[in-house]
Amino acid sequence: MTDVAIVGGSEETRLLLRGLARLHRNRVVFEGPSPSSLAELPAEPPELVVLIDADVESAEWAGPIEAALRPHPLRRGILIAPTRSPRIEQRAKELGIASVLRRPFAVHELVDILAATPRPPAAEPNAADRPP
Repeated sequence: MTDVAIVGGSEETRLLLRGLARLHRNRVVFEGPSPSSLAELPAEPPELVVLIDADVESAEWAGPIEAALRPHPLRRGILIAPTRSPRIEQRAKELGIASVLRRPFAVHELVDILAATPRPPAAEPNAADRPP
């Protein structure tokens, strides 16, 4: 299971992303109406996929994203962008965004991105927990 935060986009877009994430056994731990709500992301869980639907034509989209991702290397940002653009892709890399998902996208593309999130190694069971 991957922990997911969803920010930006319309309420309907967040509802759709939340439903798709949950349908594929991911846990949505945070939602916000815009990239500026990234300032409210909880510290836990530290390993988090952050789905960001941002208005990349707005001057304010980049700052909150960089502030939310750079200091937290276990957060994996995914930008949902309206078009294919080398300028947007370059800016996304500069901000620490791991992937850009272009609209319209197929459900399997979102699922694949969520599944590609690194997971911590499983803890070894105690000797007392092991069967004899």
